[in-house]
Amino acid sequence: MKEILTPFRVGLVVVGALVAFGWMYGKIEEGISDDASGYRVYAIFADVSGLAQKSRVVIAGIGVGEIDKIELAGDKAKVWLRVNTPLKSDARVAKRQASLLGEYYLQLTPGYTGTPLGDGDQITHVDYDVAPADLMNGMKEIVANVQDITASLKRVVGDEEGEQKLSEILTNINEAVAEVNKAVGANAPKIDVVVDNVVKVTENAKLFTEEFRRDARVILADARKVASDARDVAANVKAIVGENQGKVQEGFDGVRGAVSRLQGALDKLDETLDRARSIAIKIDEGQGTVGQLINDDRLVRNVNELVEESGQFVKKFTRLQTVVAMRSEYYLGQTAVKNYLEVRLQPKPDKYYSLTLVDDPRGRTTFRETVTNSSASDEDPVVREQQTITEDRFRLSLQFAKRFYFVTGRIGIIENTGGLGLDLILFEDTLELSTDIFAFDENVNPRQRIWGTYTFFTHLYVAAGIDDVWNDELTDFFVGAGIRFTDDDLKAIFTAAPAPSL
Repeated sequence: MKEILTPFRVGLVVVGALVAFGWMYGKIEEGISDDASGYRVYAIFADVSGLAQKSRVVIAGIGVGEIDKIELAGDKAKVWLRVNTPLKSDARVAKRQASLLGEYYLQLTPGYTGTPLGDGDQITHVDYDVAPADLMNGMKEIVANVQDITASLKRVVGDEEGEQKLSEILTNINEAVAEVNKAVGANAPKIDVVVDNVVKVTENAKLFTEEFRRDARVILADARKVASDARDVAANVKAIVGENQGKVQEGFDGVRGAVSRLQGALDKLDETLDRARSIAIKIDEGQGTVGQLINDDRLVRNVNELVEESGQFVKKFTRLQTVVAMRSEYYLGQTAVKNYLEVRLQPKPDKYYSLTLVDDPRGRTTFRETVTNSSASDEDPVVREQQTITEDRFRLSLQFAKRFYFVTGRIGIIENTGGLGLDLILFEDTLELSTDIFAFDENVNPRQRIWGTYTFFTHLYVAAGIDDVWNDELTDFFVGAGIRFTDDDLKAIFTAAPAPSL
């Protein structure tokens, strides 16, 4: 019984496997067979490298068709697409790279405002990605420009005369900054007094004009009232005289004198009113000092501009941040110490100018060969003597740095030669990974230094790294520590420090 059932079971397994294989083959053939649904459109490409028949056509990453045929159209390629989604006349097709291996596909944008495309119509809007070869050519041009810049910097400051000029420039900058600080500190109270005086003058002028206008209105109202009362008095006097002419005959001369004096007073009042009216007209027309002060707002604008420019001038110096740092590094192979003194001027949080004085134990190494001709028969007629001279001297670094998010790029002079630098700032500025490349012509390979610093207190940090990576005979490891202060920290230290007694 067991011998009969065992082949039977094996046969059932084989039949089941054949059925499953047939079903899977049908599904796979269904996935890769030609799709007769949809319609055909075409686009003209300048380059179809990486594209082939059956290549994918997608919208937002979802397949909507495939490349049906590629044929030559003059000096360009005519690509026929079979798609199963509606397209419009403003549709766009783009050649996209799927991987670094050179596989490409077509990405469609169906369009929104155009007329519908039918079978055999053309997609007129074609986009292209930047080819890797174009990117490499662009990088070559950038490297060539950087080499030209470093060569120019080397020609300018690579010798002792350049160092002397740079030192003089820095001295002049320091003197200019000191003079500006002195001028701002000395004249700041005067500027405040001038601004306060101008504000008081404008306020007084405004009060004077407002009071004068109010007084002028009161004077004119009083004058009109006096004139009206004078007319009433004259009319009453005339009536009294007419009615009692016989009784007041003897006092007529007295009344006449009073009326005459009243008339003189009215004449003087009219003259005063005319002059007041003339003054008011001149003020309204902007004549005279008071009129210009009231009607011309140029003085106020000039005062505002003066205050704004003074504020901008002062802000430029108050925003300037000064950072002083000192660091020492112990080189394990040389058993020597390298010291740094850095002064950093930082006008904005994302950029700064760095001046560093470096005490390098490697100094500058030169090779000297002496050739001597000898006539002695028992000696070599040509004697060659080679000397290696190492000068222990200070080096200077002057760099400009610009920060982008957590990456800071640096360019300038690094230890007396042109160079580039890059910093990666991580973990809220506590960890900094840095590299410098410079000294392109001192050895066979340029000198590259890679190191990291970790700030564990506000002002203290430790460092470790490797120097001269590409020159095996000079490669060395180092560890170090440093301290860093800002100008606010220095002010606090100087303020808290006790003053020396005389």
